Amino acid sequence: MNRSRTLAIVLVVILTATILLFPNVLKETEKSIEELSPLDEKVQVAVKMIESGNGNPMEAIFSLREVVEADSNHRDAQFYLGQFSIMSGQWSKAVNRFVKVLRIDPSDVYAMESLAIARFQQGDIEEAIKNLIFFLEAYPNSSRDSELRTLLASYQGESQSEVDKVQ
Repeated sequence: MNRSRTLAIVLVVILTATILLFPNVLKETEKSIEELSPLDEKVQVAVKMIESGNGNPMEAIFSLREVVEADSNHRDAQFYLGQFSIMSGQWSKAVNRFVKVLRIDPSDVYAMESLAIARFQQGDIEEAIKNLIFFLEAYPNSSRDSELRTLLASYQGESQSEVDKVQ
């Protein structure tokens, strides 16, 4: 029980760091508003609305859904909808969103980390472990390699404690 509580705290810290760091990564590659497509602009406005706390968050979510309806392969809209699904505890929706992001860009380290967290929270520890191992083997020099390895080790430890409980 104590191990689960510690793991939950670690997950919250990792998720918070991911959410806080991703906008900074986006800012590094952000184009000026004039260069953005209308869909990209709509995503940026929606995300800024949620991050700032100004406006109705559901309006922002609806805007992101409109982007996905117009372009189901819009990476940022899918990613943020997944992040907001995690925030609201909608694990299966988050899993579906991150699977789509990884189909668009299999090397997306933020989507893989978020997918593993969502799967773990959904109770699918083994699948979270498989996803992380596959990703780390396919992309051994990812920008968040050490964070993903730490997450993997904690999931493997949790998985072993589950086995110990059964025995």
